[in-house]
Amino acid sequence: MSLTIDELTIVFPDQLILEFSPEEIEQVWQELPNYSNDAAQSNAFLNRLCLNTMMKYLTEDEPPENTPQISPNLETLNQIWEVVNGSAISIGETRIILIPTEEIDTETFAVPQEWVDLPSWVGDYYLAALVEPEEYRIRIWGYTNYQNLKNEANYDEFNRIYYLGQEFMTEDLNVMWVAREVCPLPKPEVAAVGSLSGDEATTLVRELGRSPGYYARLQVEFEKWGALLENQNLLRMLYEERLRSDRPTSTNLLQWLDGIFETGWQSVESILNSQQLEISSSYRSENFSSRSVRISRGKKLDLVMRLVEESVALVVSWLAETEEDNIRIRVYPMGGKSYLPPGLKLILMDENGEIVMDENREEFTPVARDADNFIQLLFSVERGEKFSVAVELGEARVTEEFRVEN
Repeated sequence: MSLTIDELTIVFPDQLILEFSPEEIEQVWQELPNYSNDAAQSNAFLNRLCLNTMMKYLTEDEPPENTPQISPNLETLNQIWEVVNGSAISIGETRIILIPTEEIDTETFAVPQEWVDLPSWVGDYYLAALVEPEEYRIRIWGYTNYQNLKNEANYDEFNRIYYLGQEFMTEDLNVMWVAREVCPLPKPEVAAVGSLSGDEATTLVRELGRSPGYYARLQVEFEKWGALLENQNLLRMLYEERLRSDRPTSTNLLQWLDGIFETGWQSVESILNSQQLEISSSYRSENFSSRSVRISRGKKLDLVMRLVEESVALVVSWLAETEEDNIRIRVYPMGGKSYLPPGLKLILMDENGEIVMDENREEFTPVARDADNFIQLLFSVERGEKFSVAVELGEARVTEEFRVEN
């Protein structure tokens, strides 16, 4: 049973609790722009609702010279929310980063790296906001400053998140307001990220614009990702690219069982050479035995790098219904080559674009070694599921989306 506002005030006397109305929720939904996927839209809703509520609170008693400003502006934040959680408010010289979540666990404060390590994004203070739309309230359960976050947080390189323990957070926002006036903090010093050439920027916008789900931010090294976000024109281009109507449609694997195949998917015999077909049919290993295949199709993927183009074949197979894992995905070399380039990865992602982990919370990602004829994934899917796979080599990456629907 959820606590009332009065009960919350007793349990958390130092925390700021703000309320909003059903009409304000409806207004937020009406004012949201379009987004490329449900996760991004949900993220934008949560951020806009939190931002509106906080701005309303901050403007109630502030004199004109201290009027809070959305930073850099609402249009840019709308674009940011397509790919990153969080927003920013400026009050005079102070920049406040607001990170909302619906997770009731307040043991740790999770801050995306972009708000900490990009010069134009970094803040002086960071506020943790628990948003409860069904209860019509927001609880600011703590704050920290930049130096404390940078010094005490654990950085998760995989998810690019700074995690700060509750013990390093301050609950009472009044402490922050007093400190801001009495002893202002030195401004954060953040190293500049590199810049992108015109060709790099165009390629990056195109590739990330067509990547599935909400986790485009994890699909390229942070230096390049940060350089893109630091440039508002490139950020706008990325947002628009992700909303384009001609983005690749997902492949419906269930239709394959009825003999219906999307453009680009060919018979395995037409895309693999005889030696590869022989290796495929005779392959045995301790981990992956040969499986009874119901249907297979292959597709040529071109991994375009600066000086070379590496072509590989992506082969997707439905396995027999009796198999525990019913989908097998393999990558083979093309162009007369016998082996895959070392370091090539085959990455499995869920419908939100998050990399799938194994039971040990490690990436379920095969990587080609020297003299590998192919690499593969085996996993199970059920009707209604969506997923994607990416083939990655260095900076080059191609992603294919799939669904299993009637």
